[in-house]
Amino acid sequence: MKNPKTNNQREFLPTFADLVDTLSIDQIKEIKLKNKESYAQEMNKISYDIDLLIKEKDIKPSAKLIRLVIIIAQVNLFIWENKDKMKQDPKQYDKLLKLSHQLNGIRNRMKNLLLEESGEKEPSKKRTNIETEGLKGWESSLK
Repeated sequence: MKNPKTNNQREFLPTFADLVDTLSIDQIKEIKLKNKESYAQEMNKISYDIDLLIKEKDIKPSAKLIRLVIIIAQVNLFIWENKDKMKQDPKQYDKLLKLSHQLNGIRNRMKNLLLEESGEKEPSKKRTNIETEGLKGWESSLK
């Protein structure tokens, strides 16, 4: 979201969808990596910003919003696990890379829906990499 230029304010801030996505990834990192305190601190800051946006934009909780958050978290975890498999089995690298790219298309679709759900109207905020190149079994009834 673009802020009017005043003093030293930032001009571009992450959207609600980007904050939710980053929170999901940091949650995975807190579980899977060391430096748990560092990720916990970052998640607290992100959570604070999410709470501010919920108030500022009057974002109402809904089943659709909750499902979008769940799907984004699931896809992020699957992409993370694919990355781990790519390191463990270099022979599967290309196949897993393609799958991760396809899953990223789903993730971006869900982030676009989350943008709409949170009232973000700016077209430049939408993710354009939404192709899944024939990925089967990951269809969502959310539209």
